[in-house]
Amino acid sequence: MTGRRRQPKDGSFQDTLTLTIADAVEAAAEAADDAGVATYQTVPGKSGLRAVFMAAREAVAETEPGNIGSSVFDTALRAAVGAVTDSSIPSNYDRMRRAVMSIPGRLIRMAARQAANDLFAKIPAKAGKAGDSRLLRRMRAAAVRAAKVRLGRDDGIAAVRAATDGARDIADRTVQMTSEIVLIGAPVHAATAAVFGVAIQGVQPANLAEAIREACEDLPEVARRHDDLVVGFVAALSAMIAADAEYRRKYQTAVRGAEKLSLNEAADQIVNMITDNTFEAVYMALVAGAYATSDGSAFESGYGGALARACGLNPRQSRQAGMGGIPDGIPPDVEDGIPEEVFQELHQRLSGTMEWLFASEAELARQRRFKNALDVDYKAAASGRRMGGIVHLYEVAYRAGYEGARATAAKEPGDLRRRR
Repeated sequence: MTGRRRQPKDGSFQDTLTLTIADAVEAAAEAADDAGVATYQTVPGKSGLRAVFMAAREAVAETEPGNIGSSVFDTALRAAVGAVTDSSIPSNYDRMRRAVMSIPGRLIRMAARQAANDLFAKIPAKAGKAGDSRLLRRMRAAAVRAAKVRLGRDDGIAAVRAATDGARDIADRTVQMTSEIVLIGAPVHAATAAVFGVAIQGVQPANLAEAIREACEDLPEVARRHDDLVVGFVAALSAMIAADAEYRRKYQTAVRGAEKLSLNEAADQIVNMITDNTFEAVYMALVAGAYATSDGSAFESGYGGALARACGLNPRQSRQAGMGGIPDGIPPDVEDGIPEEVFQELHQRLSGTMEWLFASEAELARQRRFKNALDVDYKAAASGRRMGGIVHLYEVAYRAGYEGARATAAKEPGDLRRRR
């Protein structure tokens, strides 16, 4: 790990840290948007989840109506797993990989701009501050140019290559984690909807409400061969289906409603997972680089407030967003079959739904970014063996950026040439 820089002891460090964290949040958000640009079309589309749900439905189409059991669920699940692999959903992983692989370029820019921020904080207060923001912009731009020139040299190119190897490793792990979760979640949603369709097929309107209730109660049981997480999500999804189908008058509309609900739920989860995991991967690398090359104690003490400000939240909002309002344990009236982690996930979703009633879309986006960033363990990442190349590139870009910013600042009135 490279040597840590001593930071100013006055409040200016808080301002420079906020600017740096804001750069990291913005860069990670841009990468997440790049990864998710086509997910809203490809994931729920005809060749995406619709193909997965069709495969599950067709796999149990010949099952005798009302005759559901573990074998029926497993048949639908196997068909859905194969369909996920053959669908257009995996095409999104390539976009994820490219977005995460953009880390070195984003890191160079952020490190250079941080150097300009740090230098600007050392400039003595001037009588007129109207031009200060313009000076900082010029210093930041000059820092980025200087860093790019420096990294175009032979040893700089080697540093970029090493960081690129680190970014590739992060990208591979991010894509693998995402794909493994999707390969579980999407088929479970499709199989649950398919088995529900078998359970109430042909039921007359007079008996439909009772059939729906029984089917939704039985669904978690047919998944018992699988682990608690799968069973828990089937139980949670069954409860949602039951609420949606409760007042349906025909079994056909109840089945279509269950499939639509399950498909939309799966699509939301996949899209959010792709964008959130991309954001966290990029943000982790950028902030780990900043932390590893900064005064650790000062960085840690100011990080929470800086992140909140960077996300446009005040400290009180940030504490509430960080806690999420998630209760400890499971309330006694919640069904025993739902694991605690599933309950926590559902509670978060319910809380998010309630937030829509009281907050704007922009406010929710800020809170979402804050929560995702707060989940990142930048300290552990900074000390990781595989992060060496990324940390080294950050330090090289910072030093070059500092010199570039200093050259620009030196043209201003005052003796800045000796300031470092």
